[in-house]
Amino acid sequence: MTGNESLDNWDGFLGSNWLSVDDVKSEADAFVCVKVELDAENNRPMLILEREQVSYKLSLNVTNANFVKDAGVKSPKDLVGKKFFFRKTMAFSPSAKKDVQTLRIAKVE
Repeated sequence: MTGNESLDNWDGFLGSNWLSVDDVKSEADAFVCVKVELDAENNRPMLILEREQVSYKLSLNVTNANFVKDAGVKSPKDLVGKKFFFRKTMAFSPSAKKDVQTLRIAKVE
């Protein structure tokens, strides 16, 4: 819990709320960035995304960071207010030692 929880929803009470492949039903699902923080654990930009009044965290890996930079976004703080659309793909996980399903940013508006 972060101390910013509200009793208006379950955010912060049910786990980490990291965006997962199960949270994205189709490439048409839009997630809006409401805040950008520094993920101190990974030293990466971490987006706070919302969809249907549920908040999710997404730490930008190098692939996704390059995608938004190449899409013309000048800095991580400029991601606030943008809509994100994701596609599912397979990538090798060093910890699992196998290919696992993961999310890649497909489009930013």
